[in-house]
Amino acid sequence: MMKRQEPLPMTVLAGFLGSGKTTLVNHLLRHADGLRIMVLVNDFGELPIDQDLIAAKDGDILTLANGCACCSMGADLYKAFSTALDFYPAPDHLLIEASGVAEPKRIANFARAEPDLTLNGIVTIVDAANLQTTLEDQRLSEIVEAQISSAHMLLLNKCDLSPQQDLEKCAGVMRGMNDKAPIIKITHGTLSGEIFFGEEMNVVQLPEASDDPHSHTHEADFSRWSVATEAEIDKAALKKILSHLPPSVLRVKGIFRAAGEGDLWIAHRVGTHVDISPLPASASFSGKTGFVAIGIKSPDFTSILDTAFHSIT
Repeated sequence: MMKRQEPLPMTVLAGFLGSGKTTLVNHLLRHADGLRIMVLVNDFGELPIDQDLIAAKDGDILTLANGCACCSMGADLYKAFSTALDFYPAPDHLLIEASGVAEPKRIANFARAEPDLTLNGIVTIVDAANLQTTLEDQRLSEIVEAQISSAHMLLLNKCDLSPQQDLEKCAGVMRGMNDKAPIIKITHGTLSGEIFFGEEMNVVQLPEASDDPHSHTHEADFSRWSVATEAEIDKAALKKILSHLPPSVLRVKGIFRAAGEGDLWIAHRVGTHVDISPLPASASFSGKTGFVAIGIKSPDFTSILDTAFHSIT
């Protein structure tokens, strides 16, 4: 096997929970136009939900161990880098989909330390419909600000769900955190690969990410919950449960079999928005059905979700 002659370009895709990272990754894979993209998925949960929701036929998927990449990378991340660099046929680009609470500048610093990788840039995607609400919570705002301030390109997503004046307000807030990165407004995670993977970011013009000690752990702020189930689930009952979860439950994802149908469906809850839709045929389904959730740490977080899902699982 021949060693790569040129460093492998790497892009870090960041964004808070529910901002639309996986939707964007799927769009990029479907419109790769011959570019061989390897995706490194950083699932924040015990079930590979994010990996299962990515259409893998146009790329290869690596999965980083549970947890936030910026807190728990070390040997695991370098092992993933080594796998990508040794893969045959060689990928043209490595795309890291960071977890929703990851700080992308630290992942970027690891890439800068690897001589066979070159950082193409950090792209942060922002949920236009929920940015203001997220910033009102200090525990969440610090993470979102870190993701926005370190970006070389900013994507304001879900622009179809907000009036123009709210979009301009969001853009102004983002510009206050990062006055160098271009802001691109998108809907449904749709963006040209020429822009995402192109030279527009030009990272050499931006200051490198600081290498300050990582002084906190996200485990102190967030709780994780998951349940694996093979039971068929009534879609209406599931939607009702998801709609009535408390605001402390920030994000729920799941893959399940619909009662009376047997078909696979995906469920999402972002803030108060709930969506249940068929699992695309192109998804790289691992065979594991179940749900994962992330929320603000509280003593009753697990019991709330256990009780809510008990009746249907």
